[in-house]
Amino acid sequence: MEITGRRQGPKRIGELLVAANVIRQEVLLEALKVSKNSQTPLGRVLMSIGELSERDLDAAISVQQLIRQGAISNEFGIKAINVSIKGKIALDEAFKRLGWTPPEVIENHNAGELGELLVAAGLVERTILEQAIWQSQENSLPLGRCLVLNRALTSTLLQSALTAQVLIRDGKITFEQAINSLKNVSKKQTSLEQSLFDTGAFRPLGRDNIKFGDLLTQAGIVTEGDKISAIEIGLAENQKIGEVFIQSGMVPATVVDESLRLQNMVNEGQLSGLQAAEILRQAHSRGITIDAVMEERSSRQDEVEKVNTVLELLMQSGVLTGDDFNRAQSLGRQLNVSIAEVILTKEMVSKKLIAAALQGQSLVAEGMLKQSQCATALKMCARTGSELHEVLKDLPPEAAAITSTSPPSNDDNGRKAGFLGNIWSKLKKD
Repeated sequence: MEITGRRQGPKRIGELLVAANVIRQEVLLEALKVSKNSQTPLGRVLMSIGELSERDLDAAISVQQLIRQGAISNEFGIKAINVSIKGKIALDEAFKRLGWTPPEVIENHNAGELGELLVAAGLVERTILEQAIWQSQENSLPLGRCLVLNRALTSTLLQSALTAQVLIRDGKITFEQAINSLKNVSKKQTSLEQSLFDTGAFRPLGRDNIKFGDLLTQAGIVTEGDKISAIEIGLAENQKIGEVFIQSGMVPATVVDESLRLQNMVNEGQLSGLQAAEILRQAHSRGITIDAVMEERSSRQDEVEKVNTVLELLMQSGVLTGDDFNRAQSLGRQLNVSIAEVILTKEMVSKKLIAAALQGQSLVAEGMLKQSQCATALKMCARTGSELHEVLKDLPPEAAAITSTSPPSNDDNGRKAGFLGNIWSKLKKD
């Protein structure tokens, strides 16, 4: 007897019941009209007109779930419905009479179905669940989305339940652990991962790790709702979330591949989650590769490090005011970036002055200028717009020269030779 392998045929409750000779086609058509007009699930309509009992409806729903999971074929499911309802026996007994006993793994998988998980955790009442199942089938929407739209469930609780499903599927937690943790999530307003961690059931990802779907939402490529729907569809169809995004046309395959690369880099400690999301956002919005963005970031990091080396000099010279420094510090904390990054991004100091500060800093390091003298020269650069070597050339000797045993002399062009002349010549060559 074929149990699995054939996936064609009726999938909806009404079609299964007609195929099993439990109700007539004309009864189904009338019940569908009533269901549509009254916004009542089909199963409830059939119960109200005496065509089904509640046990009959539960049996049909259970068979439908097993067919969708691929545990049994449509043909076998139809036979089981007929034997159970016509014979007025429990579905498990009908399976036994047909020579099949659901294995333990199937029972556990069935227990991990989203609707059953929500009902068992006390998050959704069964009558509300049935209404949402009907809406899901009629409108081709994921069950979870219907529950959220009906305000029977919050998006946060739905995401926790979907995460629990993934962990059950991957064998990381049991159905019972998922139920207990979901109850805590609802009661204590905490995350599922934290609840599982508190009970010792599961150790969540490290703080710097990031989930694939979260990476796409943080990068602004998909919405939170689309992410949750993709997770639910992936669980129902046994697909990875990236495959769901590609098939739905929401995310190109190239973006999925690059997102996976970034996720691996975060998990390996090469990037933080925030950095990965920003790289992905820029690559997607500008239509370039993540390698191009990371190359730009590397160059940018060199600029940031240069600003850091002259930050004290910029403040001492007054080129960077105290108010600007405080503003850069505040923005840096908010955006989780360095003060130098904010100075560059907000252009608080021009690149020309930063270059002049770097030149002056090198002269200080070589002992050719004092820090105070360099700050004075940089201040003049900011005020006049001149290059550093021009400012140093025009400074009076007493303002710039370090104590020297030899008095300065004029060169052939009338310029001061010695210390100032050496500095001017060095900067001109650079």
